[in-house]
Amino acid sequence: TLRQDTIFVDTTLHIKREYEFNMLRKDLFGLLPFANEAHTFNTLNFGLNTKSSFPQFGFQAKHFNYLEANDIKYYSVPTPLTELYFKTVMEQGQSLDAFITINTKPNLNFSIAYKGIRSLGKFINNLSSSGNFRFTTSYFSINKRYFLNAHFTGQDILNQENGGITSNADFERSEPPFDERARLDVYLKDAESVLKGNRFFIDHSFKLSKNNFNSLVLTHQMNQEYKFFEYVQQTPGTRFGTSLLNVVNNKTRYNHFYNKVGLAYQTKKYGNLTFFIDSNLYNYFYKTGVQNSLGAAIVPNAINDRIYNMGGSYTYVTNKLTAKILATNSISNQSISNIEAGV
Repeated sequence: TLRQDTIFVDTTLHIKREYEFNMLRKDLFGLLPFANEAHTFNTLNFGLNTKSSFPQFGFQAKHFNYLEANDIKYYSVPTPLTELYFKTVMEQGQSLDAFITINTKPNLNFSIAYKGIRSLGKFINNLSSSGNFRFTTSYFSINKRYFLNAHFTGQDILNQENGGITSNADFERSEPPFDERARLDVYLKDAESVLKGNRFFIDHSFKLSKNNFNSLVLTHQMNQEYKFFEYVQQTPGTRFGTSLLNVVNNKTRYNHFYNKVGLAYQTKKYGNLTFFIDSNLYNYFYKTGVQNSLGAAIVPNAINDRIYNMGGSYTYVTNKLTAKILATNSISNQSISNIEAGV
């Protein structure tokens, strides 16, 4: 992974794998699912939340099934490896995760995977449909001085939004005909949301010394991502306030380009010490704005900026322990400082 840790691909079936037999492919402890698979979750354990010192896209409730750069794994296998996950869902649909990886050479690996689900759900206007495509490659030179990890992801997550049932009493009594969930009235009958994003990521390094393990290492990381979130409702109601238009069609766009260049000193005994400079460019925008009767903008249609940082990190890795401390500080107009430590 990006943390430079190494784990073995586990192909055995045991109780831990049973906990991961779901659409997120991880233990759902601390998460309370909504009424349909591949919808969203209520977070009960806030230690699961990740934080960033940089501005983010938002709409985090829709990102549980969205694979970030830190979620991507890179492989090295002696023989081709395939993993297939299949599970039926609540109503009219299936979920599938198909993965294959192969080393065409000992130092060159490719993997390709697709995860998808379609579930109608038990309630009115509760469909979930999503697809997550990912492609990775991993390479190192014969003399092990150059290392490269790269991936591409294309993801789309669609959910119909019903706003919940209008009568809790009908649900709690569970008397005919309301003992069938599809007969319970909901607030929104024609609303849906779509989160879609594409990302290209590369992380590579070059070791300056040919023979000595203790060496200076040049590092570079680049992340380019485009996302949009769209909410459509053909017949707006007044539950969330008065709509400015007869049809709600809000599409929020987000472009993000991240670059980091660093110089690290790698040692076999004492770990790695790295100094780096990074650039974080983001553009959060709509194609339309809100104006008053005089034509003046009430709500701007874009928020964009470029943030430069410099920082350093220290990483110590053993067979049983990985420890890291990171400190950064902005060198542009924004005042952003960040210190992280983890084991």
